[in-house]
Amino acid sequence: MRTIFAIILALGVGFAAAYVLVSQQKNAELEKLKTQPPETAVAAPSPAPVEKVVMVAAPAAPAEESAQDILNDLLNVKVGVGRERNAGLRLVVFKLETLVQRGNPAVPAIREFFGRNLDVGYTQPDAAPGVNNQTDASGGNPRGMNRGGRSGARRARNLETLQADWVVPPSLRLGLVGALRAIGGSESEAALAELLSTTGRGVEVAYLAVILEEIAPGKYREAAVGAAKDLLMNPPAIDSPDRLDDLAKSYLYGVLEYFKDTSFVINAQQMLVGRDGRLDQDAMDYLATVSPDQSISAFYNAYENPALTNQFDRQRLSREVLNYVGQNSQANALFTEMLNDPAVDSRVKAFTVMQLAGGGFGPADGEAPADPQVTSSRVQLLTTLLAQPQFANDPTFSKVIPATITALQTGQAVTPPDIFGGGNPGRRQRQPFNNGGGDPVNGGGFNGATGP
Repeated sequence: MRTIFAIILALGVGFAAAYVLVSQQKNAELEKLKTQPPETAVAAPSPAPVEKVVMVAAPAAPAEESAQDILNDLLNVKVGVGRERNAGLRLVVFKLETLVQRGNPAVPAIREFFGRNLDVGYTQPDAAPGVNNQTDASGGNPRGMNRGGRSGARRARNLETLQADWVVPPSLRLGLVGALRAIGGSESEAALAELLSTTGRGVEVAYLAVILEEIAPGKYREAAVGAAKDLLMNPPAIDSPDRLDDLAKSYLYGVLEYFKDTSFVINAQQMLVGRDGRLDQDAMDYLATVSPDQSISAFYNAYENPALTNQFDRQRLSREVLNYVGQNSQANALFTEMLNDPAVDSRVKAFTVMQLAGGGFGPADGEAPADPQVTSSRVQLLTTLLAQPQFANDPTFSKVIPATITALQTGQAVTPPDIFGGGNPGRRQRQPFNNGGGDPVNGGGFNGATGP
């Protein structure tokens, strides 16, 4: 019992001693913290610094160039020569394409521009008429030939080949016509129709006629024909005309041919010989295209007109008339008259005979008739001539007339060596054509005649 009591007492004393010791240690630590300087205290970790974001307003987008601004720029583009010219033309193309991208909102500005009657030409100063950047505005070869083998400005008459899909337009106004075509829609169509009724330039009437016919076939036919006829009868004075204006009459007759219009035939017949005594070749070509049979009499009368003294003009007319030998009494009369004319070189007469059977040489070459009745009529006419002494006894006619009769009957064309002997026919036959500076059948002179 005493032993147990002693053990319990010892445990109690030990527990109390431990408690006192622990308490004293805690109190010592608390006192140490109280007496420690502030700078030695352990600092808590600082939060990460906050990055400051500065908001800056975005720059405003540049204002879109208006259609009017683009048109003003186009007026001020300087198209020079050489490299400067190419740079100017590229700028023109860029501005026109930018205008197209504006779409319908650009149409009112374009219409207003047309009303100002301003234009800028882009054709080469030394180019052939109707040629732009080495390319004919009508879509043809700058040195090409038009109907009947004649070269030069009247090639513009063929509106079937007129090209409006140009890289560089012939002029600013035509470029704007192309822009309206590209924009499309009723507003553009109305603007093009309005210009057709107001423009005084033949080249613009031609392009508008073709483009409007493409947009609305038949709708503007009468308007285009009316505009062409009005300008042919009353050509306006144009300030500072350019090369395209030199072709105005050609383009206008081209519109009539494009629509196969014959309502101007009588007027054109009356205009064949101008006040200057020269042949209106555009009128002649129009008549030969839309009304050949009805125009032979007019051609013959123009040929006989004493006011027409230029031999080149007379021979152009005779070529048209002689195409109808065997079909028309006046053509037969002119053919006989030429063969009896002492002023005409004998070789020229021989070529004229050979043409009836599709023979000849170079520009004096003809086409054989396809109609048996025409063939028969020509054989009969030549047989009648051969019976006359002045032809039967002539060393040239006595060969060429029988040879041509045989050619008509067999379909085998006559060649110059058949009549004039062997050798180079080109060299042998050029001399008469150059006697006077040109081709006597196709616009050249003979017997001392001079060119136009």
